[in-house]
Amino acid sequence: MGVYGLDPVTLGLVMVVIGVALVFIGIVAEFLRSVRGGTKVKAGGAVLIGPFPIVFGDRELVKYSFILLLVLVVLTIIFMVIPGVLR
Repeated sequence: MGVYGLDPVTLGLVMVVIGVALVFIGIVAEFLRSVRGGTKVKAGGAVLIGPFPIVFGDRELVKYSFILLLVLVVLTIIFMVIPGVLR
């Protein structure tokens, strides 16, 4: 039994669905904000495919995206190594 009584596969699928829903809600919210207020929207992001990072967006947002990407990679490595260390 996994977290909240769900097996790991079901929990993973639930998390993916929640993530897609949050991205969709964010896109709709930004669209409505830009249409209503006429504000300028900046965007940026990072995609990690294997060991190759792809960072895109506005100059300022690229810096933040790259820093966030590095933090997430370090956390991933730490969480992958910790179970081996604790044995």
